[in-house]
Amino acid sequence: MNFKHTTVTALLSLAFGPLAQALPAALPRTISGTITAAGGHSVKDTVVIACPKGDCDSDAVKGAVIDRDGAKVNFTIQDLGDGPYAIYAVQDNDGDEEVGAGDWVDRNLLTQTPAALTQVGAANVKLELLEVRPAGDTSGRTPPAATPAPSQQRGYITGRAVNEQGVALPGVEVVADNTMAYDSNEIAVTDAQGHYRIDVRNAPFTFNVTATKTLQYQGAAIRVDLMPDTPEIVPGGVGGVRNFTFKPKPPTQADPYGSLGCVFVEREAGHFEVDPAQVTLTLTPVGTLADGTTGHVRTTRLVMSGSGWVAANVMWGTYTVTASMNGQPLEVRRRIGGMETYEWGASYTGGFTRDYNAIRPNMYLELRTPRP
Repeated sequence: MNFKHTTVTALLSLAFGPLAQALPAALPRTISGTITAAGGHSVKDTVVIACPKGDCDSDAVKGAVIDRDGAKVNFTIQDLGDGPYAIYAVQDNDGDEEVGAGDWVDRNLLTQTPAALTQVGAANVKLELLEVRPAGDTSGRTPPAATPAPSQQRGYITGRAVNEQGVALPGVEVVADNTMAYDSNEIAVTDAQGHYRIDVRNAPFTFNVTATKTLQYQGAAIRVDLMPDTPEIVPGGVGGVRNFTFKPKPPTQADPYGSLGCVFVEREAGHFEVDPAQVTLTLTPVGTLADGTTGHVRTTRLVMSGSGWVAANVMWGTYTVTASMNGQPLEVRRRIGGMETYEWGASYTGGFTRDYNAIRPNMYLELRTPRP
């Protein structure tokens, strides 16, 4: 990649040419994705450039201009040729059509590294803007990631699995499910840096890509689906990038249970003083949880589900649980099962069980108003 003065000037001049327009809707022969900026910096007026086969001096360079504020904005580059293209981004803050201190550029431009080539039709390109600092000044600069997610490699499905803090997750099972044939999958396992790669060079099909992490709790294996950065299918022969994050699936009205453990709550049989809609639960972790962390204290309200009142997405482990209604403390105990009985108290300390033939371990509690 040659970043001559004429090349940089040509790239920045895109902002003042016919490409300076509102972000277009996705059309055939496009490349689209998301651009973000470190520290919440606005990406407005950033020029996103597509250089055919990495040649940014070509007359066939295309681009688009970000025309709205925000530290994370989607972009689409239209009317592309056969490609592939190297994608770069420049925010020329001083208007001199040269990259210098105070401007913001993508990581590849900042480090003078050629960008990986992207095929036309890609819809998941991710760019991050970083500030260009004066020579010798490294303060405030976001350092390059130690283990970046793999770039798109033609013919391969690649990506990375991390937790919500961005820490790599080894041992995650990634499945590329052939959408054209039953029980015809390609499977990979993430390495120590959370990366994986699946070869689909000779697979003229499309693939739905999912990832699963297996947790151990009380001697049982619990498989938890990771959240993908995009649910789109991946074409065989072309490949694509699918990254995954281990985080709870947000509950919805149609599926209020999430992807982790649930705490189901009932009021004492035959007593109606407790209104579950007004109840607040406080769950305090005791010891290490199934994900290897010590967790954090969680305060939550209950929602109605097809299985009763529930607090969803609780990591499996032992908790001390207290309950209140409209600020007044309630008594709590483990729900009665079979011939067993449990004592009422101001709190309950315990874990999750597979009572009532549940697929996943859950916690089952009863509440009542304090007795004199």
